[in-house]
Amino acid sequence: MNMKRILAIVMLVVVCAAGVSAQNTKANGRKLFNEGRFQEAKPIFKVLLGKSPKSAEYNYWYAACCYETNDTLPGIERMLAFAEEKKVLNAPYYLARIHSDNYDYPAAIDAYERFLKEAKDEERIEYANEELDKIKELLRMMKSTERLCVIDSFVVDKSRFLDVYHCGRDAGKLFMSADYFSDDSYEGVLAMTERGTDIYFQKAVRDDTLQLQKIFHSSKNGSEWSAPLQVKGFDTGGNDAYPFMSADGSTFYFASDGKGSIGGYDIFVTRYDAEEGRFLLPTNVGMPYNSTANDYMLVINEIANLGWFATDRRMPQDKVCIYVFIPNVRKDTYNYELESYDRILSYAWLNSIADTHNNGEAVRRARQQLTMLIYEDTDDDDKGDFTFILDDMTDYHTLRDFRSNEAREMFQEWRVRTVQYVKELGNLEALRLEYAGATLAQKQSMAPEIRMQEAKLEKECELLLQMEKEIRIIEYKELNR
Repeated sequence: MNMKRILAIVMLVVVCAAGVSAQNTKANGRKLFNEGRFQEAKPIFKVLLGKSPKSAEYNYWYAACCYETNDTLPGIERMLAFAEEKKVLNAPYYLARIHSDNYDYPAAIDAYERFLKEAKDEERIEYANEELDKIKELLRMMKSTERLCVIDSFVVDKSRFLDVYHCGRDAGKLFMSADYFSDDSYEGVLAMTERGTDIYFQKAVRDDTLQLQKIFHSSKNGSEWSAPLQVKGFDTGGNDAYPFMSADGSTFYFASDGKGSIGGYDIFVTRYDAEEGRFLLPTNVGMPYNSTANDYMLVINEIANLGWFATDRRMPQDKVCIYVFIPNVRKDTYNYELESYDRILSYAWLNSIADTHNNGEAVRRARQQLTMLIYEDTDDDDKGDFTFILDDMTDYHTLRDFRSNEAREMFQEWRVRTVQYVKELGNLEALRLEYAGATLAQKQSMAPEIRMQEAKLEKECELLLQMEKEIRIIEYKELNR
């Protein structure tokens, strides 16, 4: 046998061995992938993709492994699109999940529908159908996003989120149920109506297989409370919590993670049918109140025309954001056809509360009203002499809490001026009410005084806000020394 023939045979053996090795590596990678061991499969497909960058299968497997291991690989969407173009069946499944994660719901719906036309994996088919229904509902809800004016927001510890619910006496009272009953077995919030005659709270209910939180009601007869009864009229199939009964005695808000939720707890509204003695079927209040995170504890003070709700969207695990807003008399939604998709999405997720302001005067009055409610609550605060929010983590309740003498003295001046400001604000509101019922001649006489008072209080409000900032700056300097 001549040398050339021997070399040819050797080369053929090497090539065949390499092919067998590649096939074995690919088979091993597929086995790990199908077992859900994506972290182990990923380096295998990375090597194979490096050797065969135009392989649709390797592009798919490596991109899918990166997605499953939360590896934010640049170009992952392009790799999956290439794989789909080359007829890799499951590629649109991962494209749909990426689009959904990026809140591109129309693209996610389209990708899931493409996947389902050719899909054979029963487990993925079931998941895709569930996600498709959910995303379609998200898009439907997003198209009906309410035009809500948010005047302020507060980030607080989740365990103390009620501390910033300065809702006023007209909205009733809110308690942590464990504190109210002096019993740690109770969870969530107890809401007492404005008259103090009814309380609503959540309580664990156990059946043969599950333990769920359900809402109970108790009413006061004389000095005695009735035995708590579970609220009738809705069965969400999940946990129902964070109740609030409006001052009208009929409109009832609560949160549920059951049927109709788009993720975690969502806020629902129902109404009490006095004739039937039960609540009507609840409806999801929609966006921007609700998101795929937990959203709950909606409270409305109809007299002050202010509302509050809590959410942990975009929040660290132990934090929650409280939004304060101006309730709409009737639901007013954004025009989905006229606004860009990104703009509607921003409104739906409350990415910028400044973008929700379209009436500066209404925002100014609402903030004044909120200031009045805060100091109304401060008068009743049994934790100390006052509540001064230094930052998201720290509240001061006594003058002893201040470390800086300068900040303490400035705070005392600020507090005196704020109390006076609130009194004058109340006088102005009384003057406005008088103006509303006056004759034309009386209105002409009163108008200059009202305008003068408004201008004066607006300047005072700006001054107080500036003083408040300076107090924090001075105190921070002392704390960081």
